[in-house]
Amino acid sequence: MMAADPSPVAELLTALATRPDGERFTATAPDWFGDRVFGGVVVAHGLDAAMQTVDGEMGPHSLHAMFLGALRPGPVELRVDALRDGRTFSTRHVTSRQDDRNALWMAVSFHGGEAGDEYQLPMPTRLPEPESLPRGEGPAPFDIREIGASAPRPDGTYESTRRYWVRTLEPVPDDPAVHLGVAAFLSDMTGTSFRPHNLGEWGTHTDASVDHAVWFHRPFRVDRWTYCDFHAMVNASGRAAVRGVFYDSGGRLCMSMAQELLIRRLEVPVHAPPVGL
Repeated sequence: MMAADPSPVAELLTALATRPDGERFTATAPDWFGDRVFGGVVVAHGLDAAMQTVDGEMGPHSLHAMFLGALRPGPVELRVDALRDGRTFSTRHVTSRQDDRNALWMAVSFHGGEAGDEYQLPMPTRLPEPESLPRGEGPAPFDIREIGASAPRPDGTYESTRRYWVRTLEPVPDDPAVHLGVAAFLSDMTGTSFRPHNLGEWGTHTDASVDHAVWFHRPFRVDRWTYCDFHAMVNASGRAAVRGVFYDSGGRLCMSMAQELLIRRLEVPVHAPPVGL
């Protein structure tokens, strides 16, 4: 009897997983986005490998990545070096290589978590409920409900350049590491929020992530609704900087990110698959 084809969510979890192989880790980058691997996959690989080298009492609280070169679909090799193992913090350095080329340099910091003061920026009010919005286009494992950018201000700037609700189409196993890996993938689903003058347009620019940072504030389930809100901060010198915040449906700020990208305008626009979703 032939096995049933895996679901899109199962394929996602398999694609984001890394496997120990002696003193290194290996992974298989998917071909979902053409000949360039989506940055969220690259970051998730590095985080997954790093998490496997740290005591289970500690969870990641931040990662800082530099994209050194495009990753192609196929085998990937990762190396994790322990930079520090303290009582409350541990730090790992991760490199991702393919065909003797460095693709990723990343530092991941882990913390045991402590009781302390609580404060956060509130989630915007009067948001439409996700079920009231039509399902949008996006990676197959996800149910995305687009809200759209906020209305432009009189000077042409935006408070938010992309807003949406998202969750996986199927339940995800009750493993915090699995949810963190998918969350890392989500952190790169910026759409065109970093280009306010060309929102929603693909093929007009070379869009390539240069560096990427994520902060994990609180655990959250990726199979429940998460509100994602992105803000373009600046376009200058052929680069863009964007930040994003991620709230669970209860209004808790659970994750935030910041990213810089190359946004080199193409002289002749081409039809190209999106690199950042």
